[in-house]
Amino acid sequence: MKVNVCPAWRIALVLGALPKVTCQCEAELKRLGSQSPREAGYSFSTWTCADLARELAKKGFETVSAETIRLHLHALGYRVRRPVLTIASPDPAYKKKVKQLETYQKQAKNGEILLYFQDEIDLTLLPGILRCWTLKGVQRKVPTPGVNEKRYGFGAVNSVSGQTVHRIEERKNSAGFCAFIEQFMQSVTQAPEYHGQKIILVVDNFIIHRSRKTQAFLEQYKGQLELFLLPTYSPWLNLIERLWKHLRRKVTHNHLFASISDLVKAVCSFLETLNATPQITLSVIGAPE
Repeated sequence: MKVNVCPAWRIALVLGALPKVTCQCEAELKRLGSQSPREAGYSFSTWTCADLARELAKKGFETVSAETIRLHLHALGYRVRRPVLTIASPDPAYKKKVKQLETYQKQAKNGEILLYFQDEIDLTLLPGILRCWTLKGVQRKVPTPGVNEKRYGFGAVNSVSGQTVHRIEERKNSAGFCAFIEQFMQSVTQAPEYHGQKIILVVDNFIIHRSRKTQAFLEQYKGQLELFLLPTYSPWLNLIERLWKHLRRKVTHNHLFASISDLVKAVCSFLETLNATPQITLSVIGAPE
């Protein structure tokens, strides 16, 4: 008996037979896959292939196996991925701040201001773990330190040029932030693109960014530097968060450094290398065109 193989679905069909999964069934499968089971009236929160097969049959489509559903989901572009937790910003001024940030980005693109995104990163001797290529049946083992140590990175990235400024401190406090601001201003005002423009530094609402000590220190830069506070609980608006994620993938994860100083050297070296290739930085942070 001859058999035709449908390349789109990788399902063998007897010549002349109708496919079990029709275009209408496919559309319904895609719709179900984009919503949670509870939205469909079920008492559970995650679909399995068997669940989807039963739901399609319940809606009048021909009964198919869980494996058939799995193949169709793959063909539709679905993959099993771990979700991430999200939170909507409760800031009542969220929309207003987002609009102001968009205005700053346009002004920076036109060279009217210099726009930097700032944040801190915790650097621990205990390495983070990230998925990596490993032989089948073998689990890679990453050693842990006898005693964990920490340092804290302060950094800022220019959303137009891709240039970064960074500083490492033993503590994440107002004194460390003020020391970073001093270094930041020295670096930025000596850069070729600086011609007296106002400098906007985008920061989150961490206490050290708005403490009395910080406010008093910033007085010396009044009229030259302005801190723009992001809406509360909105890390997706801070472009440097993406740079920190990239740094963790490339440097801090899956490797135990011999000492905290070796870790710090590796982090600084990585950031300095990025400064020599700012286009890579811009692609990492997804700077607006």
